[in-house]
Amino acid sequence: MQNQNMSRRAPQKKGSAAPLFFIIFFVLILLIASFFAFDFLGGSRRPAVEYTIGKTSYKLSAKEAYAGSTLLVCFDDVAALCGMTDVGGSDARSYFAENSEENITFTAGSRTAVLNGKEIDMPAEAVLRDGKMYVPLEMLTQYMGGIAVTETADSVKIERGTYNASTKDTPIYSDTSFAAATDEPLTQPDVKEDKTAPTYSFRTDLSAYEPYMCPEDVDGYLILVNKTTTIDASYVPSNIVNVADSRSDRTERMVETAEKALEAMFIELRAAGYTDVSVTSGYRTYEKQEYLYNLYTEREMKAGISREEAQKIVDTYSAKPGTSEHQTGLCCDMHNLPSADQRFAKQDAYKWLLENCYKFGFILRFPEDKEDITGYSFEPWHYRFVGRYHASEMHRLGMCLEEYVAYLETAE
Repeated sequence: MQNQNMSRRAPQKKGSAAPLFFIIFFVLILLIASFFAFDFLGGSRRPAVEYTIGKTSYKLSAKEAYAGSTLLVCFDDVAALCGMTDVGGSDARSYFAENSEENITFTAGSRTAVLNGKEIDMPAEAVLRDGKMYVPLEMLTQYMGGIAVTETADSVKIERGTYNASTKDTPIYSDTSFAAATDEPLTQPDVKEDKTAPTYSFRTDLSAYEPYMCPEDVDGYLILVNKTTTIDASYVPSNIVNVADSRSDRTERMVETAEKALEAMFIELRAAGYTDVSVTSGYRTYEKQEYLYNLYTEREMKAGISREEAQKIVDTYSAKPGTSEHQTGLCCDMHNLPSADQRFAKQDAYKWLLENCYKFGFILRFPEDKEDITGYSFEPWHYRFVGRYHASEMHRLGMCLEEYVAYLETAE
């Protein structure tokens, strides 16, 4: 009996499935949490993002390009593309749209932007990195006008918007604005039917010069001469007179109406305290331009390059004969340096001319930001007479002469 009892096995309890179930459930929760955390932190599942902002291109890793699931963009690069001005310190910056008072402010570490004085919630905080402000791309697509944004899974392309009058060679950029986004196509800016020139107040009495600054033939001085729109070799303008404000060692000449308007500008320029600026070049004959072009070419060839290579360099700063505005008698070079030089742009006298020349009927013919359109390098010394009405309109629209002529032709 004892042996039988000893050999009899005690009944075993069946193992419970509950612990195994909880283990599996806990592992699944960890996996799901890891997945979302990985996604939230912008893990390597996302590709790097290629940014093209105007002519600037670069690539950011997913960690740099995203804040959680929100795609960011460098607003400083967008501001540079659109000609905005920015003010403020390193943490908070306000960006002002070109040609307007519309603005937007971002603060590093904050989800709140201030748009034209009104607070706007953002899907992610603004991030300051390497001195530049990164903000959600959504802020551009929803609240910024005058740009075109193209987004794919691994790229962002931002371009300035253009008006319908644009061509490939002569883009007419629309103004940047900060407002609600719209899907409506860009439209041509209004062309004023009334061509009455605006009036301006001056330090001195320039009433005797008004007929010259505002000529009766409003459109008669809107002549386009450039690399593709040439002037005949035999053309000689009428009513050429000496320029009163020529440099002391020479006597320059211009068309009388333009010269008288120039006199008015010099009177006001000197009244503002800038007395050392003078005219160094005015009307040139076809032959004189031909001589200068060949002279510059020979000078460039001294570097050991071919004539063809030399001419490509010269073409960036001097016109071939038949393509120079100087032959019209409507433009002049003025500065206070021994010779024409971009250093003039650092002078206060240049800043005064840039801010006031349109009031007298003149335009800065080859601006710094229009080189791709005019075909010439920035020339802070070269001013062209078009009359006050058109000069004021070009100033209002922010256009160079090529853009403005294309704009008027499309509007007709």
